[in-house]
Amino acid sequence: MNAVGGPVVDSLRDLVAAFAEARDPRIGVLSALPESDRSTGALLATVLGQDIGIGVLARLVRELHARLGEHLLSVDVSDWARLERACRFAWLAEWPHKDSLAGWVLAVSDFLRAHGAADAWESNFSAPGEFVGRMARELPWMGSRSPSRIKGWRLARWMARGECGAAAWGRDARRELTLPVAAVERGLKTLSLLPAGWESRTLGSRQGWFDAILSEVAPDDPASAWMPLETVLARGRSGPACQERLGSCRNCPVRSRCPSPGRI
Repeated sequence: MNAVGGPVVDSLRDLVAAFAEARDPRIGVLSALPESDRSTGALLATVLGQDIGIGVLARLVRELHARLGEHLLSVDVSDWARLERACRFAWLAEWPHKDSLAGWVLAVSDFLRAHGAADAWESNFSAPGEFVGRMARELPWMGSRSPSRIKGWRLARWMARGECGAAAWGRDARRELTLPVAAVERGLKTLSLLPAGWESRTLGSRQGWFDAILSEVAPDDPASAWMPLETVLARGRSGPACQERLGSCRNCPVRSRCPSPGRI
């Protein structure tokens, strides 16, 4: 029995091992960008990914790149008229943030001018937490009022673990990554991995419990549990993403905890 989480630790450790190569489908939105720009472009995609599906976001990034080309990540306020025209899309008429799009693109370029492109972030920020905090203060919808800052920590995970093509940051950065419990709470709950009295706990208490669990599951890489917890109950291209990864529910280490094995 493990001191902190017992069977929860065992289940999560097995889950991480089984889904270690699970890839974040959101990274696919970067495919329209030149390979050399994808890591830096991940910042733009993260900012724009608000109240929008992955497929629509991919189209938006692709069409913005088609209109702005190499200037997509380096627009200046002097380009405002051109930028506004480039950010008008009839097919985004129902998106609640359509009128903010040009400002968001400009904000990303301003951030890059101030802090450098992706290959400079590890040296320009003392730790992943500083990177996430700076984004929250300087970029729209990156968590200025959110204690979890899920989008920011997801991008920090992509960078520190080298998930979107860039070289991974050092081991210290990996160890210092936070996996916001709010990002994977649904999976934890569905697999009955949450402790009793969860609903009455504060967010800080919930995060503290989860951090303690992850310190046993993957102390050198706590964010390695993120995609496994998202994959195990997600929908894939033609069925459950977990089945697509493992081939069969029989190969899943948490099958006994699944509410509907073989039928998700």
